[in-house]
Amino acid sequence: MDHRNWFAPAVIGLIILGYWYFAEREPDHVPPDESDYLHRDEQPVKLQESSTSFDLSDFAPFLKRLSSQVTGGYTAKVVDHLAGLASTMKHEQERSLEYEAVFRGQRCPLNIGLFKDDAEEITIYFHTPKPLADFIDSEIEAFFVERGM
Repeated sequence: MDHRNWFAPAVIGLIILGYWYFAEREPDHVPPDESDYLHRDEQPVKLQESSTSFDLSDFAPFLKRLSSQVTGGYTAKVVDHLAGLASTMKHEQERSLEYEAVFRGQRCPLNIGLFKDDAEEITIYFHTPKPLADFIDSEIEAFFVERGM
């Protein structure tokens, strides 16, 4: 058998095999997405809870009161949405919502939990960094004092 008859197909086969091996296989390491580097020096934010229960008639006014100091993702639309949820939730139903707010010039998470205690009462849980949780606690106290509650 003459080497010219098998040499060319063997070389072509090796080229195809080499292309498949280097170009088509999964990489050993997938480079991280650019967003992985954006906050790599930031520490996880420790959240604190602030919570209370409201009669449904007092719920929206309290939420609006907070919007004077809490901005960013906490908008009038969010206040209306939360008030609407509270009025339409069923007894013993829970809801969890996550927002990004701005408080005193700092972006921060604002996680809100709602629990419908009974037909006319809603419990709200705020999970947020300590400065905002402390502010919410002081606003809750002032709100109840102003209303004689």
